Amino acid sequence: MRIAIAGGSGMIGTALAQALTARGDEVLLLTRRPPRTPSEVRWDPIKGTLDLAKLNGLDAVFHVAGAPIADRPWTRSRRKILVESRVDTAKALVQSLAKVDRPPKVFLGAGHLGRFGSRGEDLIDDESPPGTGFLAELAVAWEDALLGAQTLGSRTAVLRMGIVLAATGGAFPLIVKPFRVGIGGWLGDGRQFIPWMTIRDTVGAFLHLLDRPDCHGAYNASVPEPVRNKEWSRAFGRALHRPVLAHAPKWALRGALGELADDFFLASMRVVPRRLLESGYRFTDVEPEAAVEWLVKELDGS
Repeated sequence: MRIAIAGGSGMIGTALAQALTARGDEVLLLTRRPPRTPSEVRWDPIKGTLDLAKLNGLDAVFHVAGAPIADRPWTRSRRKILVESRVDTAKALVQSLAKVDRPPKVFLGAGHLGRFGSRGEDLIDDESPPGTGFLAELAVAWEDALLGAQTLGSRTAVLRMGIVLAATGGAFPLIVKPFRVGIGGWLGDGRQFIPWMTIRDTVGAFLHLLDRPDCHGAYNASVPEPVRNKEWSRAFGRALHRPVLAHAPKWALRGALGELADDFFLASMRVVPRRLLESGYRFTDVEPEAAVEWLVKELDGS
């Protein structure tokens, strides 16, 4: 298959490109810089410029682009960047693909489970209503923009993700640091549920949606058995053979991160991936401790 990826230089996009190439697919990377190889296609989502000739008749397009959500407080300027890098780029890509003679057969995008907001003990499945707050509003608008690819006649699916654990970047290398030196701990009271999955399950789920012609719409992407933050943190400690005795109080997180603390780090999202499981996907990593052990080995190169 011929497949284009928007966001192909990011953590998820890089892993996805490697997996697609390994199985024999031809991968084109949409990039804002001048192309350096034949596999790169110049794309400026702000100006709306894209080499459409290379995108005509594609088998699939992935949109996994976007600035990191949780790496800094949500100032006014940061919120603008998050909207532009997700909602606006998704709309721009769909609008560009509408100009080609043969739009892609499949369009797949990365959404976010933050659309549901903090729901305490409530079980959240794929059909649960959206929540409130900036992250929920961002995730809903972002998902709507991605699902707009349905107007192209493309089979369209969105994978709603929470925390994606990978040794190559993102949250995991930052999370694991304090646990290595014995000062890692849970956040707040630790009772909030954490939606997570590993990078190999993220890629596996995307390939599953790509290859299954009956898969369309939005899919929750988190391990089948939700886990609370305190137990998740203790799994890090067990995997690294370190005690887990400390925690970051709510007031400290709110003081440092503002709304980001409540909407993300302290939010409780007891998510189940019902549609993904019903479609036949089987997770590789479901136990936090085993996942951390694997990722630590990857991180250390052993």
